[in-house]
Amino acid sequence: MVVILLILVINSLVLLAWGKYLHHLDAFTSDKKNTSKLFWLIISGGIPSIALTLYFQPFWEGALYNFTGLWYGMNPIVANILIVGPVEELSKFITFIVLTSIMKSIKEPRDAVIQAASVALGFALVENILYAWSGGFLLLIIRSFITIVGHMTYGAIWGFAWGAYKYSSANGRKTSDRYFIIPSLMLAAMFHGLYNSLLDYNHTFLAFSSDFITIILFYAIYHYVRDNSPYRKYSLKEHKTAIPALKMGLNKYPKSYELNKRMGIFQIYVRKYRLAEKFLKIAHKLKPQSPFGKFYYGLARYLNGNNPDGLKMMNRAVSELPYSLGKKHVSALKKVISDDNARKKLIGQFNKSSLQFESAELKTATRKSRQYSSGQYRLNRKRSVSSGKQYSPDYSYTASKHKRSDWDRLIRVNPDPVILKPYKINRSPAVNRAGESYNEILDKKVEELKKLVKK
Repeated sequence: MVVILLILVINSLVLLAWGKYLHHLDAFTSDKKNTSKLFWLIISGGIPSIALTLYFQPFWEGALYNFTGLWYGMNPIVANILIVGPVEELSKFITFIVLTSIMKSIKEPRDAVIQAASVALGFALVENILYAWSGGFLLLIIRSFITIVGHMTYGAIWGFAWGAYKYSSANGRKTSDRYFIIPSLMLAAMFHGLYNSLLDYNHTFLAFSSDFITIILFYAIYHYVRDNSPYRKYSLKEHKTAIPALKMGLNKYPKSYELNKRMGIFQIYVRKYRLAEKFLKIAHKLKPQSPFGKFYYGLARYLNGNNPDGLKMMNRAVSELPYSLGKKHVSALKKVISDDNARKKLIGQFNKSSLQFESAELKTATRKSRQYSSGQYRLNRKRSVSSGKQYSPDYSYTASKHKRSDWDRLIRVNPDPVILKPYKINRSPAVNRAGESYNEILDKKVEELKKLVKK
């Protein structure tokens, strides 16, 4: 009983370590809804692939003997390169195809590489348990760090070929990538059988060297699929490369928030505002709580002609962010909007909103307010009677529990900003509905902050 528990504990720790490493290779699993699928591929991929190996091996041995006269016990090369390697890799490959088809977890080639390695990891863990009964704990520990790596890298080879085929054949497109699947299986089987054969001939250093080659191949494959992924962070100047890559990614996975948001931003940059609004609307529906998607959706609406609603949505999105992060997104508009006239007009209007006060007096007041680590801050803001409406919401909360900027600690931004769009009355400077100018409102806010700081 103790032996069984120790074997299970060691394998569980190995599973967590390698599983976490594979999960770390993709930063967008949450957007692809693959967060827990890697774990289930490891758990559910081991026993079926082992069972398929035990089922296929006698048939494969018989067919090989009938056609060539070669049999398992002839020598290690025949046993490992012609029988064990092909049968085990084929078993893992079939299990991988069935599980990923059921889960619908392949959204891009990088997913196929990582998930193939996950299924191979499950196979290796079950195989380690079987070897631990006869070889002991030392063999189990050695295999946990060396043999598992080999299985994972072998799986990545045919996983890359399958991922390329599934990705390029999305929406029924014809592709020649299917011709690389069988050669990739043969290459993985050759490396697998070569490693086993070298160990059988007691050439341990050469065996580890062959596995080291497959590790290098694994990282080469991973870096290739990562650099050509639609999730790669392209700069705006790379729009000629980024837009086709994002389009291909959306053909395979149209419900991606991240891809729709990025496509919308690139369409803004190339001045296709109607397409930008289309993609950013989808992104906003997929994640309505995200202020980033809301901000760029408002920007697309503004540029597409819906000025008041777009500007209002942008203001609300920035109000949900800390001051520094909101300021960063407003500054990013200078790069995203390539049309100089539209950019100057928008930033001129947006900086008039109640979120963008930059005066030296305000900075001084907010610095002094940092000494108050706790306490209640209350401020009643009222519109002028001349506006025809009385507005006196109560903004009261504890500063110590609120992790936003000093401005937001004292005055929570009104969801309906005081000034959404400046306009002129009788050739006077820009005023709000109450007839107050921007400077008058700013001075009033500064005086209110000074009174609070003195208290």
